Amino acid sequence: MSDYRNVWALIAAAAFLQLGGGILSVVTPLGLETLGVSPGLIGAIAAVYALGFMVGAYTASNAVILFGNIRVFSAAAATCGASVLVMQLALDPWSWTFVRILQGAAFAWMFSSIEAWLGSTVSVKNRGSVSGFYHLIAKFALMAGPFFVAGLAPVDFRPYLWCAMFLCLSLLPVCLTRRGEPPAPSVEPLPFKRLFDIAPSAVISVFLAGLINSGTLALLPLYAGVALQGVSGGATGAAAIAAAAVWTGGLISQWPAGRISDHMDRRVVIAVMGAVSAIAALVLGLLPRMPENWILITLAVWGAGSLSFYGIGVAHAIDRSDTAQISRVMSGLLFVWAAGSVIGPPLSGYAFRMPFTEGGLFLLAAISSAILAVAMMYRRTKRQDVPKEAQEPWKITLPSTASTGEIDPRTE
Repeated sequence: MSDYRNVWALIAAAAFLQLGGGILSVVTPLGLETLGVSPGLIGAIAAVYALGFMVGAYTASNAVILFGNIRVFSAAAATCGASVLVMQLALDPWSWTFVRILQGAAFAWMFSSIEAWLGSTVSVKNRGSVSGFYHLIAKFALMAGPFFVAGLAPVDFRPYLWCAMFLCLSLLPVCLTRRGEPPAPSVEPLPFKRLFDIAPSAVISVFLAGLINSGTLALLPLYAGVALQGVSGGATGAAAIAAAAVWTGGLISQWPAGRISDHMDRRVVIAVMGAVSAIAALVLGLLPRMPENWILITLAVWGAGSLSFYGIGVAHAIDRSDTAQISRVMSGLLFVWAAGSVIGPPLSGYAFRMPFTEGGLFLLAAISSAILAVAMMYRRTKRQDVPKEAQEPWKITLPSTASTGEIDPRTE
């Protein structure tokens, strides 16, 4: 229990961050829609956030070396909190575009600081359980955030005050902790060509995880506002319920899918999850006017398939890496995921308004997920699986993981 006591402040800070991030994930696209912005441009602004996250992840290590974890976290939290208030003061898409770049970089700095700190504080034997607990709390907070603003108008000042409040509260546990700071990280991402040579299937799956999930989740509030009009709470209430359904499916499937991948070729598991995601997305795309209960169930099935294969792809890459390379491999995969997250939202934005269907958003997700499944099965014919005795046990790994990869229990 001592490891949990040592990091409770960091986990509390991450929970407050995710509460704020969950609110932003709903009010940003809905607010832009209220301002008359097209879905294509909304997707482009979501891509700008991912670009900011990529820049933040790349610069986080140097920032921590120069200023230390607490100062980096505090500066990023203050910047992010102020930027949320700017969104209410300047209700125009150009201002929001600039603000989203800052928010992407700030969130990357904050999570990099927290996760590197967690990784260096927790003992190796408990790192897996603490990592799982951390991710569980963070994702529950991400799901809970939108419910604080359900029923409020997307450009009402109150959602932005809620978000800024949670970001400010995230400062308290970090600034008041008496635990010493960890040594500064010094991990650089593995070059892309080397990463692809080590594990091409991992690169493909992680890239498509960014493209499919970031794109679909960025436009999900708009989809929910149309498909779940009977839900109480208006557009924000519908978006909160839809996001909760998706993340619940992802949380339920992540652990069994990961454990199953420990006992068979991980590429087969990724292909199966891709196929599940493709089928659910195809149903949502072809039957956009299903009863609302069925829409929520299908969204949960889509989340179960689509939100669970990122960690399996990372585990596949680690199976094929030397121990000394693991941190660099994880860092490199984070940037591959971020690249997919830059490309995905604009594509999803334009697919959202396909002229011949109301389900274009999920039809694009279905096609992309089917490509993933086919690619994984094809790669099996090109390279043998790693022997089971050489595999590292699967652990929960999510794209928000710090660029250092230090929280992962497989790093020493």
